[in-house]
Amino acid sequence: MVEESHSPSHELLKQAGREAGIEPVQELANENERMSEVHRLGLLDKDMTQDKRFNSITQVATYLTGCSQSSINILGSKVQQCKASFGFSDQELENFTEIPRDISVCQYSLEKPGHPLIIENLLVDQRTKNWKNMPMDPGFRFYTSLPLMTSKGYPVGTLCVYDFEPRKLCHEQVDGLRLLSDQVVYMMESGITEKTETTKSEQKALQTKKKSGNEIIIESQYYSAVSILFADFVGFTSMVESTDPGDLIRDLGIYFSGFEKIINKHDVRKVKTIGDCFMCVSGIPSQKDTHAINMCLAATDMLKFVDSINAQNLIFDKPQWHLRIGIHSGPVIAGSLENVFDIWGDAVNIAARVESMGEADKIHLTEKTSHYLKDKFNLIHRGEVELKGKGKWSTYFLAD
Repeated sequence: MVEESHSPSHELLKQAGREAGIEPVQELANENERMSEVHRLGLLDKDMTQDKRFNSITQVATYLTGCSQSSINILGSKVQQCKASFGFSDQELENFTEIPRDISVCQYSLEKPGHPLIIENLLVDQRTKNWKNMPMDPGFRFYTSLPLMTSKGYPVGTLCVYDFEPRKLCHEQVDGLRLLSDQVVYMMESGITEKTETTKSEQKALQTKKKSGNEIIIESQYYSAVSILFADFVGFTSMVESTDPGDLIRDLGIYFSGFEKIINKHDVRKVKTIGDCFMCVSGIPSQKDTHAINMCLAATDMLKFVDSINAQNLIFDKPQWHLRIGIHSGPVIAGSLENVFDIWGDAVNIAARVESMGEADKIHLTEKTSHYLKDKFNLIHRGEVELKGKGKWSTYFLAD
């Protein structure tokens, strides 16, 4: 395991950062697990600077975004190493090949693992406004990075683009960087040596959890962009109190069976049912960019299916069922626990909250999901909605 540098020059740079007013990230969650991934892949002692595959990706990143510079950086516990780059002079590369993590911009990507870090103007952002006071300030004023998330779901570094003027990127440009970052990680993990393969086995063993004396193997995989749907029946609790339990269970089974047929048609995968709640995900394992479109098509068909049964119920004077649907897109960890498929991550929690804040007979979705729809649906902007524990989110309803 490589030892990270504690050189006198690094101490001077850290001191300069403190005097400039740069605040390093503190108390990061899962830092030990993240560093295990860095060491599993041998990234800190691996020289990629002459590998044209990685350098080509940084070049493509500048073409995609119109930015002047790009780099692939690895984040250790104390240092940041530049492994590949495009658009930097030899002197700039000499200055930034390895710097203390405490003074890097990329360090802030670790605060929200799996999410892009976009700083449209470094001079006004609280985290980076003091960079101009550094003696080694490179002069860039725009920064965007996509995390390099390993298959275990931990960020080992970033794919970054920089520019000398504040600017914005559109969704397609940011998503293009995501696809490039996925390729970087794929190449890193494909190049694992025999020595690190042993470490990989050890890492997999760490995913074995003991429960009631039996071993439960969790096999997981990180997916950088999927769409998650939650759907539940409005007023189900009151129906439980006023409807024969046998009839209720039978009807719920009819709905869930119909939902499964619908999502299969649209290449969407069922996750699970929880009471009257139905959960599914699109984009696993294909990672096609149509995951949100497929999910909205499935959601639309689910509402039509409920409407058709309600039309029959009306004739026979039976209760009307009203479905509420929420959709969000983002990164997840997907895996099998004793052959039971499930997904985990903040995006799952957000999707659940979007559903709970929706309305009966409507499809409620986040702005993030809307970016993937490519104008194929009519949307009604709902405005900002307070999602419990997640702050205010801009959301939409799918138009009828």
